Amino acid sequence: MLTQKRQKLIESYVNQHELCRVSDLSKMTATSESTIRRDLIQLEDEGLIKRVHGGAQSVKNFAHDVSQHIRFTLNHEDKILIARYAVKHYVHENDYLFIDAGTTSYEMVPLIASIAGVTIVTNGIETALSAVGHGINTILLGGKIKEDTHAIVGQAALEQMQSMNFTACFMGTNGIDRQGKLTTPDLEEAAIKKAAIAHADRTYVLSDSSKIGERNFAVFGNIKQVTVITTKLNSQHQGLLPAEVDLKEAN
Repeated sequence: MLTQKRQKLIESYVNQHELCRVSDLSKMTATSESTIRRDLIQLEDEGLIKRVHGGAQSVKNFAHDVSQHIRFTLNHEDKILIARYAVKHYVHENDYLFIDAGTTSYEMVPLIASIAGVTIVTNGIETALSAVGHGINTILLGGKIKEDTHAIVGQAALEQMQSMNFTACFMGTNGIDRQGKLTTPDLEEAAIKKAAIAHADRTYVLSDSSKIGERNFAVFGNIKQVTVITTKLNSQHQGLLPAEVDLKEAN
């Protein structure tokens, strides 16, 4: 396949799926992963896509969430580092925690299992199943289930949260923009995150470095309200957050 034709296919595929893996693009074009990575570098240089660790992201549409099965696999090592740091430093015995449907906060669950007396409240179906499987006292909010992220949203879930207070909440974000706004593509998920922040003594936003500098449709908070836990920032992001932790050294 000619390079120009292959890159057109890649651009179209990325825009259609919002976010995809190098392995998916390799299979789709019957091309080696090393060739795909070179194509992605060139396409990013031309401003047609954005590279992320392990794949590529569309630059044309920030109004839609990415499918759950893809989100779980991207930047997975960084998510593990962030989750481990969050549990080690910010989860204590007998805590009541809100953990959202984010794939990074999901990685906290197996680590929480060894801490006595913790109760997890969540709007994430996978998070709830993992917590129950690890013997953790778990409350799953009721409401509408989003097909792409498997998050529970809507008025019923919000009304349940009004009767709860949390020792701490841990949540993901799709973007932290240059003004420090925390953003997500969906207004209903943003409403759940806002409610969790309002009812928590402390809030921690778990974000791999690919989300920093990004902006999505719905704003649910600001970094002034929360503690951001992230992997080491790239030089282009220095100064965006008030502080950073090199989790590879801190864990």
